[in-house]
Amino acid sequence: MEDHLLIRQMAENQKHAFDLFYERYYRYIYQIAYKIIKNRVEAEDVCHDVLLEIYQKANQYNPDRGSVKAWIAIRTRSRALDRLRKKTELLANKMEDILSKASPAADQYVIENMEKQVLQRALNCLPREQQQAIYHMYFDQFTQKEIAIELDRPLGSVKSSIRYGLQNLRKQKSLLKWIGSSGGDK
Repeated sequence: MEDHLLIRQMAENQKHAFDLFYERYYRYIYQIAYKIIKNRVEAEDVCHDVLLEIYQKANQYNPDRGSVKAWIAIRTRSRALDRLRKKTELLANKMEDILSKASPAADQYVIENMEKQVLQRALNCLPREQQQAIYHMYFDQFTQKEIAIELDRPLGSVKSSIRYGLQNLRKQKSLLKWIGSSGGDK
């Protein structure tokens, strides 16, 4: 049975379609999640969440916007990244791995860490739509079109969120202090 027919049947709450879909895509979803999270248990949780979400939102799939496999990959990647953001311990371990491979000088590490903290606080002050769009654009390196698909919003709305978000970031006092003081207190 073709993938888009399985999705359509799942949208009609046909359990056998979900069973077939599960058998066909569980490993695929798990591999994507594990590649991002690097934790077996967390990747399995993401797998479960994605499969449940796909079953519940099967009617949102649009074959004109891409293949089933691409739709699944985008959802899985997004959920895995969400999980990373929520699990600070996992993120800290991943950052430690990255930093240990790069091994920058201690002072450079401290400065970069402080810059990241200032930027994260500034991002947290933005409206959620702007946060999501900017995060996907600059941290996940999504195109604006990919962001629109991921967030299920019109492309124009995504572009506006990015533009207004960047304008709001420029107005943030914490960023202005950081930039104006060359990274430290005067």
